[in-house]
Amino acid sequence: MSDLQSQNFDLPAVTVVKTTPPVSKERLQSQRKCYMGISLGNPVFQGGCLRALVLWATENFDETLVVVGDYLRRHNERILNGLDDDRAGAAAVKAGDIFLEQAGGLFEELANERLILTRWQEHLGSDEYERARALLDNLFESDADFRACVEKDAAAFVERLDGRGRPLAVTTQQAIEGSCRYLLEEIAVFSALAEQGWTVELYPGPELEVLVEIAKGTFENIPQGLKDRINIELSTD
Repeated sequence: MSDLQSQNFDLPAVTVVKTTPPVSKERLQSQRKCYMGISLGNPVFQGGCLRALVLWATENFDETLVVVGDYLRRHNERILNGLDDDRAGAAAVKAGDIFLEQAGGLFEELANERLILTRWQEHLGSDEYERARALLDNLFESDADFRACVEKDAAAFVERLDGRGRPLAVTTQQAIEGSCRYLLEEIAVFSALAEQGWTVELYPGPELEVLVEIAKGTFENIPQGLKDRINIELSTD
């Protein structure tokens, strides 16, 4: 593995914290494709950290799929700004436009056969997504333990908003319900990507608790893609 980012750009070092589920070094090195979701508003996806992450991905994998999570943000627009569906969707897409403008041409600069840039809505129409979402929605309604796990992640997100002094435009319960919808959509896309061959996810932060439990085999009737995926938690120091 080269250290191109430090040598050429004086960027923060990118290191692997852990994988979920735990996998051997040999298995990890055999994976040649990865994807990285971009959480808008997360400062790690800005400036030198973003460049370091993208470079690390393209150096360590033959193909990297970048997924800008813009339209997914519409759930947060409802929670934080009280927008209706149409306005929330438009605001989310606009946030994606702004992110790409602020990335300063990074993706155009690095674009080649090894790096593919996509946006969230492109992943919502696939057969794999529709199958995974139907399974997850059914599980959320029928399995109390799965629902409780998703709700725990959702409540933790709402608590973080409160800790940052972000006022809600809806009640706490409505915010948790909206966050659950966000999470079900998000992990259904993850499942679809895995079914399409993108089994390795890179993310500079801890894995969702519901995905940790899925990796442990805690729940039945989980979409196959979620059983196959490997999350690599990265750190930028």
